[in-house]
Amino acid sequence: MAQAKKPARESAVVLKERASFTALLAKNPNYFGNLEDTEWKPAKKVVGDTAFEQATCVGFNPQSNFLEATIALKRATGYGGDLCQAGSTEYVRFFLDYGSGWEDAGLAAVRVHDIPNQRDCEGRPDKPLIYVVSLRIDPYRKCCRDEVLPRVRAILSWQWAPPAGAANASWNPVWGNVLECAIQIAPRPWSIFCLLEDLGAEIGTKLEVPKLFEEVQLDPIPIPDPPPIELAELAELYAAGKTMKASKAATAKLAVEPHRFGLISLQPLLAQGGFKQELSLSIAESFKAIGVDLAQILDDLESTNANVAYEELECLGLDEDVPERLVATFRVKKPTGYSGDLCRAGSQEYVAFWADWDDTCDWTYLGTVAVNVHDIATIPAEGLCYSAILPVDLTYERRSCKEPKIGRVRAVLSWAVPPSTTDPDKLEYWGDRLDAHVQIEPGDVIPPGDVLAAIRNLGGIAVEDIDTVVSGLTVPTAIFAHFPGSPADGWGLGRPCPFGGNVQVEGNFFLGFWYRVKIRKSTDPPLSFTTLGSSFLLERAWLPGYDLQTSVGGFFKYADPFLYFTRILAQWPSGDDGLWEVQLDISTGPSEPSIIASSPWYKLLIDNTGPVGPPALFPTMDIGIAAGGDCMDFDEGVTISGDFVAEDAHFGGWSLSTEPDTFTTPSNPPQPIPFLAGTTPAPGPAGHGWTLNTASPVTMKPCGYVVELDVVDRSIVNSYPGSHNRGEIQVGLCLRAT
Repeated sequence: MAQAKKPARESAVVLKERASFTALLAKNPNYFGNLEDTEWKPAKKVVGDTAFEQATCVGFNPQSNFLEATIALKRATGYGGDLCQAGSTEYVRFFLDYGSGWEDAGLAAVRVHDIPNQRDCEGRPDKPLIYVVSLRIDPYRKCCRDEVLPRVRAILSWQWAPPAGAANASWNPVWGNVLECAIQIAPRPWSIFCLLEDLGAEIGTKLEVPKLFEEVQLDPIPIPDPPPIELAELAELYAAGKTMKASKAATAKLAVEPHRFGLISLQPLLAQGGFKQELSLSIAESFKAIGVDLAQILDDLESTNANVAYEELECLGLDEDVPERLVATFRVKKPTGYSGDLCRAGSQEYVAFWADWDDTCDWTYLGTVAVNVHDIATIPAEGLCYSAILPVDLTYERRSCKEPKIGRVRAVLSWAVPPSTTDPDKLEYWGDRLDAHVQIEPGDVIPPGDVLAAIRNLGGIAVEDIDTVVSGLTVPTAIFAHFPGSPADGWGLGRPCPFGGNVQVEGNFFLGFWYRVKIRKSTDPPLSFTTLGSSFLLERAWLPGYDLQTSVGGFFKYADPFLYFTRILAQWPSGDDGLWEVQLDISTGPSEPSIIASSPWYKLLIDNTGPVGPPALFPTMDIGIAAGGDCMDFDEGVTISGDFVAEDAHFGGWSLSTEPDTFTTPSNPPQPIPFLAGTTPAPGPAGHGWTLNTASPVTMKPCGYVVELDVVDRSIVNSYPGSHNRGEIQVGLCLRAT
């Protein structure tokens, strides 16, 4: 009995420490002992604890350039509250190593919550719940003759964003873990540069790009896709690994079974509706020509089912970013057996996705995606990690935050042969199957086939995180919808924030319908409005580039939700400050009589006025030198004092600096008097004092300097974290030699 209760007591202690996580770290940044080279002594050692969450896979999709990390949440509690509360954040920072050291690729995150334990329709526990976070990168590429196989490192950390910078690639999380895997970058498109590189390799001489073509040497050249390798060439390629740089001892590893490399050639025979003697004889002759008996190869193929020697599914989860997408991560294990290198067509790894969103034990086919794979001569011993990605529209699957909805999902992997679209249990020759439980983000409950006139995000913030009824400001717990790790108040103080710049309006896409977005000042007459009808771009999900959305009389036609990685409805280039209102109309056509639904008017406070200095009548920033006055000479080594004003209607923060501050001319930063945090306003007219010690910690040289005050407000400008209205003002001085 005592042993049975011990984990419960330990769990309660851990939950308490997680509940007090931020407070404990505020008192001692190394409370849990995860920091190295610090004077802070740990109070309790907790490093890399995976009892609550664990990164289980990291992968890459070469077609869309998405890095993916899969996260398993193992418990029902310990995540900061239920779905109607703020919850907590799982952060993942990605690093890439192309061979010369780690590079910081960026941060991704997902908001998570306490969700009670349940059992699904088959009686299985619904934990772990599987989440995915994504980061789109612009990778380094080479021509197809050169394989680019960087390593990816993903650091998962609960409630503590792994610090930025390549130097932090070895940072240790308190709760979370670190994963690595090698990935394969798609070659750059065929170009003049690649053509000359390829020709030079053929003749053994490096060819230079003529000066006339230097500016366009990397521009893509439209050429036909390389054809599949013929059966006879595959037999020669794989029988002894002739084209691979391998010793005799490695030849066996490079050899590929005939029923593997011959599968594509067998497809016409295996897929026929009825027996065709001519086709059978033709295929038999082609295999006889390479010394293989057709009957034997068919026997070998018949005994091959769900073989994972070449590729294997390892993770499956749901990325909750809009649009949501299912992500299956699989590992390619061998250097050969994929129908050619990167300069050839290669082969396809197919992944079919299925879902049982309502937990009825009835699978629904969602779609199949293909990931192009190739023979990779320099594949690492642990293989290469790929991700297959399928956007899903969950508009009609949501429930309120009081009713957590857990769905079952399935991925079926099959090499060269698309999986069944009618039988979720059927497995093909090479590949396997994987099931997972995922949580569907709460939202408006919409009956299937209906439309709902509702705006989802304004200025990058979900409407439920904005007081859209009275003030038009964000609420204290507001976060960016597409950047769950970024609070609306970028300083983390929970202050209400207005909006400015280009305000993105986002919402659900209802294919087949039209919509219109209207704005007005809150003081305008009730029936007046302006239509946001300007054209804008939608980023494609799978093909490079964007598509233009153009209105017809102010109405836009809804785009296909499966084709785009965005749900932008309109772009609002906000102008005049003040309280504004936004409304969405949905219609069956591009005209007012066709309108079938309208949303409420959502209030939004616009503030495009940044901090201003003199000669404004009421400056909100200013800086001056007290002793000696502005732009005067001072002896080197003295301490200079002054005062500054930093405020704003929606004040964000301020900073003081001295310029120049270079290797040859170093300087010291001014210090506020009394000490103030950069988020504490210095209101006018007196403001606060500052001092500049020109002798310590470095000795400033005789030179001309400026002391600069930078002030930013907390307006969310251009719908993006860290973008604000800002201003700067300087005061000059000269240090003279004594």
